[in-house]
Amino acid sequence: MTTSRTSINQPDRRAVLLQVPMLLGIANSLVCLGLLVAPFRSSAGLRAACFVFSFLILAFIWGKTRTFSINLPQGTLLRAGVLIWVGTVFLYCLGSGDVITSLESWRGDVLTPVLAGLVCYNLCLTRQQLKPILLSLLVGLLILAGMVVVDPFQPLIGTHEPRYVNVGWLSTWVVLLASLLPLAWLVKWPRPSLAYAFCLIALAALVVAAWFSANRIVWLCLGLMFGLYVVFNGRVAQSLFVRLALLVGGAVVAGFLFYLASTQRANAFPDAGVNGITIVQQDDRLTIWREALNTIKDRPFVGHGYALEEAKTALAERFTEPGFRVVFRQAHNVVLNHAIQIGIPGAISLLLLFAGLAHAFWQRRDVSAGAAAIATCGLMLVAGFFLRNMTDDFFSRHAVLLFGALVGLLLAVCDWQDERHEI
Repeated sequence: MTTSRTSINQPDRRAVLLQVPMLLGIANSLVCLGLLVAPFRSSAGLRAACFVFSFLILAFIWGKTRTFSINLPQGTLLRAGVLIWVGTVFLYCLGSGDVITSLESWRGDVLTPVLAGLVCYNLCLTRQQLKPILLSLLVGLLILAGMVVVDPFQPLIGTHEPRYVNVGWLSTWVVLLASLLPLAWLVKWPRPSLAYAFCLIALAALVVAAWFSANRIVWLCLGLMFGLYVVFNGRVAQSLFVRLALLVGGAVVAGFLFYLASTQRANAFPDAGVNGITIVQQDDRLTIWREALNTIKDRPFVGHGYALEEAKTALAERFTEPGFRVVFRQAHNVVLNHAIQIGIPGAISLLLLFAGLAHAFWQRRDVSAGAAAIATCGLMLVAGFFLRNMTDDFFSRHAVLLFGALVGLLLAVCDWQDERHEI
């Protein structure tokens, strides 16, 4: 990516928005509130309203000043990927057996996250708008970490419903926020010591939340993200030996924590006679994925309905064991779930979305050292979130809203560097 890719309207847009600080502050405060409440139960209406009103404020400024206050991030593959995914899911919703239910899910799981990304991209003009968002995310993370310590995952209680939704959502939230650690480090706070303090506090909260969630894949996601940061961020170390040492060390730590988490999970089932290794070998996901593929074969191009019970039932009925039929009602893989619901074209549209997002951040690595560091955060975000959803499916509601917002946020900061604005 080069500076020529920046929209010619961008300097005017920045200048105009900064001339209406009150409106900009209100919109930014709404985004902070929306992200603060997003991880918790019964917050769907509030968080969606926050982003809708923020968008309306940007639209009002556009109409009043006749200046483009709402721009789309640059990148042909990015725009195509988002458009194809949004359009594909929408068309399949129109053809589902329950159009209203499907469209309601499309609005919350597809349209709102895209809106969140667009709002964050256009609101985050300088670090003055970025800092409150980072602080609101930190506060939310600290609340989540405290809640999971007080009420940790209880695998033996199937009806356990913690206030933080569940440990799957929580561990996904951890993966998403981990991508912002380097960004919080790079932001210029009033005192340099604040960067150290915020990063250490956030890192401790992430580790605590991940551990008490008893999730295993989260450690592999964090290991992958750390590896990407070491490889693609030139600021980490110039020496090849140091980079290799960091890569090996990160892989060992991630693998060890994965083993400890597996052992922790095995110890919760003493009568099963499993340990940290055999519990992985006996994981039911291979069985689930096999039956998911068979379910897809039944209706490979039309699917069983987006966000409908029919799709869950179609998979569950393939299991002969009654316990499996009750528990395994989704494919534990976001790509397979998309294919079950809206066919192979739906799965392809999802892959195009992730490819477009990754390509957008990859292109932005070439602008400057600062942009490369932030673009690497974007690659960490996309790769970590994708891997997290390869063994489960949290590509909806709480998690996908945060994912969309963080994509917009990181693309915005990358494009500051394109215009030679400092963090």
